[in-house]
Amino acid sequence: MAKTTLMALMGRMAAYTGQRITWEQALGSQDRVVPEKLDWNMKLQPRPLAVPGLTKFV
Repeated sequence: MAKTTLMALMGRMAAYTGQRITWEQALGSQDRVVPEKLDWNMKLQPRPLAVPGLTKFV
């Protein structure tokens, strides 16, 4: 199940950046899909719109 989840995340990364993503890159990624601290009353800011080829891999 962990490999399947990582593969789904890799697909998202590849679609957002327009780049081929390796297992090592995905495992070493610093991308955060949720805030560090969550609070019931906090306002969530939407992420910038991803543009393949322009969005950078982090």
